[in-house]
Amino acid sequence: MNRAAKLLLTDQDDRYLLLIRSNHPLYPHDPDIPGGKVEINEQPLEAVVRELGEETGIKINQKTVSKLTESQAYQDNFTYYLYASKIDNANVRISWEHQSFEWLTLDQFISKIKLAKDSYMHMVYDFLAQQ
Repeated sequence: MNRAAKLLLTDQDDRYLLLIRSNHPLYPHDPDIPGGKVEINEQPLEAVVRELGEETGIKINQKTVSKLTESQAYQDNFTYYLYASKIDNANVRISWEHQSFEWLTLDQFISKIKLAKDSYMHMVYDFLAQQ
């Protein structure tokens, strides 16, 4: 079974970090959040903290991260894990995987992700819409 873990990151003003993919092989120019594939012998929590650092340059402690949900309903042979964390301030430095980022209110964030092509973002949208 394949696994992926992603993070809903909010700042001190309760704004959500939204990344926009670059000309990435998977879902180019699509809205995204930090995260990615869970490697062999890696736990989803470890993966999401590692991926956040790789994709944004932001380093956080695992103790500041909480699991929101997990699902196998969005893609065959895949388990998706969704986590959340809050930071006071951050200097975002995006990697090659993304072309830009922005901090958005919850309503702005939801309106941007609802048209995403990535099934993972469908899970994020569904989760937030139910809150």
